[in-house]
This record gives sequence, structure tokens and C-alpha cells, in this order.
Amino acid sequence: LTMAAAIDAGEVDEKSEFDIGPYFEYYGSYIYNWNRKGWGKQDILGCMQHSLNVCLSMIATDMGAEEFYSYMRAFGIGRRTNIDLGGEEIWPLSIPGDNDWYPINLATNAFGQGVAVTPIQLATAISSIANDGKMMKPHVVKAIIENGEIYETTPQVLSVPISEKTADTLNLLLAESLEGGEGSLALVDGYRIAGKTGTAEVPVEGEYDESLSNASFVGWGPVDDPQFLVYVWIEEPDPEIGYWGSYVAAPVFHDIVEELVVMLDIPPDSVRESLFAEGSSNDQVN
Repeated sequence: LTMAAAIDAGEVDEKSEFDIGPYFEYYGSYIYNWNRKGWGKQDILGCMQHSLNVCLSMIATDMGAEEFYSYMRAFGIGRRTNIDLGGEEIWPLSIPGDNDWYPINLATNAFGQGVAVTPIQLATAISSIANDGKMMKPHVVKAIIENGEIYETTPQVLSVPISEKTADTLNLLLAESLEGGEGSLALVDGYRIAGKTGTAEVPVEGEYDESLSNASFVGWGPVDDPQFLVYVWIEEPDPEIGYWGSYVAAPVFHDIVEELVVMLDIPPDSVRESLFAEGSSNDQVN
């Protein structure tokens, strides 16, 4: 979401480069990459592919708090989606002017630290990237039958936080990121997928416990015409089995999508491309 905001605001583009050292100092605090090492020159693909906290903090602080939080609010962070289920919880997003907001928050919020969302809130926000910039309202009710009448639930756009161009750019960027990076265990044979890993330290009594994580992966596809979005969130996996979203959550996404494309009757990319080419050829003949 931070990268989408920066691209949409014109802060970065595919030619932008960043010199990523082992840490980023901001207001007297230090932001580290996941392996506490420097990564040298990186473009926005490298920043996403390697999940570089330093890069995202640099980008957000260059954007400035007003613009960054404007986008996060547009993505619905800290707000209810009003899904048709009871008891939806929220944790308000702290912004400049709030008693619990400090300048360092901008640098840490950029990669998710200090921000709390439910899985459905995050999936809703991410839907804008998969859906040409349009953020869709989530629902579980297919239809309501009343007095013999069927009232179908219709798709509803909640907001348009980013442009179609930005969404397309990030869609392709996240597909390329998976194909050459840490989320490769999510890839599904025959289908081009876009997505992103997530690994969050778990707060315990007001401080992050570096030995515990919530591992996640969000992905969608097929990239050229997304038909599904799947968010996998695994709470505190056994560190001996795996700590990172790329190792714990990405394989679950793979297994789900392998079955999902069959259930939804989505042909592999090569079949869809051949059918499209055949249809275009017939159109030309006609």
C-alpha cells in the first residue's frame, strides 16, 4: 500500500533508485531491514522483492505525513469495511495530531509496524490493486430470499484510492517480484500470480517480541484478468517450522489456489490466450 501510494502520488516510478544501507535513521530512531544488512542500489522492484523496510521508510518520509496518511485513510486502514458479518473490529489509525502519534510513526507505519488491521480490512484495501484502482466492498451473503423474491448481492465500489495506471503498474510489479523473489513458493503452474509476503512481529505487553510472528501472504490472479484474491494469515507459527510469510503462508496460498482455479473453472493462461487469439481471428474474418 505504501508503494502504491508513492507511485500514485508521483513520488517514485520504475526508474527510481535507492541506496539501501543496513539501517535508516529518522528522528533519533533506527529502522532495519529484516536481515539487518544493506542491499546497495535497488529500484522499486528490488524494494518489494526483498521486503526492504529501509526502502519503504525512506519513501514514506519523502512523501510526508500528510500525503502518506491521506492514502492510508483512502485505503480504509483503521476503518470498518462494514462487511455483512457482526462484530467487525477496528484499531484506529493514528495520524499527526493524535496524542499517540509521533514523527517516527511515519517511518515505521510505512512497512506496517504500529498499524493493526483485520485480515478482511487488508484484503479489502489490496483489492484496489487487483481491480484497476477500485476498492470493493467485501461480503459473505450471495443473496437474500424474501417472500419468494431473490435479491442478489451486487458488487459495490467503496472508493478509488489509486488510479488504474498505478494499479496496473503495481500489479505487474508484484507479479515480477514473486517470480524472482522470496514469494516464489506461492506460484501456481499455468497461472501468472501477483502478490506479496508479510511477516509481522507480535506485540506483547506493549513491545514487539522478535521471536514471534504473524506470517501472511496476499495474492490474486490471473494477473491479466484477476478473478480471485486470497489472503492467508497464520497466527504465531512455530518458529522451528517457519517464521517468515514467504515460507509459512505462501505455500498455503499455492495449495488453495490450485484447487480454487478448478472450482472457479479458470483455464490456464496459455489456454485463455489461445482462445482469445482464436476469437480475435474470427472477429477479423467476420
